[in-house]
Amino acid sequence: GLSLSLGVQAQNGTDDPVLMRVDGQPVTRSEFEAIYKKNNQDAPVTKEALDEYLELFVNYKLKVREAETLGMDTMAGFLQELAGYREQLARPYLIDRELNEELLQEAYDRSQEEVRASHILVQLPADPSPQDTAEAWARIMALRDRIVAGEDFAAVARSKGGSDDPSAQKNGGDLGWFSAMQMVYPFESAAYGTPVGELSAPVRTRFGYHIIRVQDRRPARGQIRVAHIMLRSMDQDPAEKQADVERRINEVHALLTNGEISFEDAALRYSEDDATSAKGGELPMFGTGKMIEEFEDVCFALPTDGAISEPFQTRLGWHIVKRLEYKAPPSFEASRAELKQKIARDSRADIT
Repeated sequence: GLSLSLGVQAQNGTDDPVLMRVDGQPVTRSEFEAIYKKNNQDAPVTKEALDEYLELFVNYKLKVREAETLGMDTMAGFLQELAGYREQLARPYLIDRELNEELLQEAYDRSQEEVRASHILVQLPADPSPQDTAEAWARIMALRDRIVAGEDFAAVARSKGGSDDPSAQKNGGDLGWFSAMQMVYPFESAAYGTPVGELSAPVRTRFGYHIIRVQDRRPARGQIRVAHIMLRSMDQDPAEKQADVERRINEVHALLTNGEISFEDAALRYSEDDATSAKGGELPMFGTGKMIEEFEDVCFALPTDGAISEPFQTRLGWHIVKRLEYKAPPSFEASRAELKQKIARDSRADIT
């Protein structure tokens, strides 16, 4: 009778394993690859394409047997066996496809919202022992208990034995605003699953254990492209220098407002951002979490393309920005391809 067995059978001990047997006749990987490539020269090699072509290939083998006067009863038995195999082959793929669709939809839904959160981290070594894990768990729970008992989150983060995130000393654990795909997946899931004002249970990532306090949520802002003029000024600069920088940025703004100079020329002439001044101050398109928060807030508040901000200050100095282009958050279908690529690179890919 005719039998089909699939799966790499490497008992021949060569680099050309048997992929399947049809009526006991082996089909090697090189034979299958050669025929596939001959008939699919320009097609991308995908799981779906290979599965589809495998079915055509087996049908072809069947027709060869038919030409050799294969009996109908035997053919019916083979087709039944083939159907059973195809179901086995498809099952893990369908599960993967369903999971991928769920991850796509989840990532898209989360990308429609931005979260502001703070965290405290208790680090774990790269390959922690059970004792390492137990000690880290006890420590993160003790820190959480202090916050639940009424201590200030930022104060606990900064305290001795508090957060292992070095930035906590400055920001008290405040991560600012973020959206989907900007944090490791377990952290993202905990942040999106915690109501505003509440504290998460400890969540483990490759960095260690975290507790997360969600401070706020808002609809996604989309993306924006701006040009900017920057005059550098630091808090530690002498007061006279800070006052001089503020005076000069206001003078540049007056020139722009009066139409005495174009924004591009002003950026070239006055901006102290060497990376952009020669390009008229133009920055690449960005979304939430890519720039200093105060800078982003001013940019996204500009109402129309071409609108120019008042002078404003960040920790880097004084700025004026001009809105060049705005993109609203895309639809699910429009973002599908990009999301698939991001999921493949993201830590959520580990569960597919």
